Amino acid sequence: MSMKIEKHLEILREVDETIAQALSSGSLLSYQRRIMAMLSLGIQQLVEIHFRRLQVIRPGTQIKHEWFGMGSRNLRTKLASVLTTDIGKVPNIWEIIELAQSAEAERNDIIYGSPLADDRKIREKIDAYLEMKKIIMESYGTRY
Repeated sequence: MSMKIEKHLEILREVDETIAQALSSGSLLSYQRRIMAMLSLGIQQLVEIHFRRLQVIRPGTQIKHEWFGMGSRNLRTKLASVLTTDIGKVPNIWEIIELAQSAEAERNDIIYGSPLADDRKIREKIDAYLEMKKIIMESYGTRY
């Protein structure tokens, strides 16, 4: 496993630890901001792992979590600028993008806005992240 991939996996372990702490706390609302920040970080790391394993990301480039908050057209343009292949040729890309956009939606409102009334949105975003992680990690047989 390359050093780059190992760095990403280390960050994902931290993201997963934060999610586990929040879920076991019994109060996701008290973790609202931390969870959203960590989910953004996790999404970015998962996409980079996927691209690096497929060897389709340009050397020295980095995916930005903000891209997944953009409209689909702008997101495709951003991703195309860092890929060495046509985005449509990347396995599972459309499902990954949909889950990433779902998890990233309303990120800034949740981080910087008022406390949420209930934890439904947070749970949906955690579920989208976990589904995305499952798709990417299972495609490589990775457990960390």
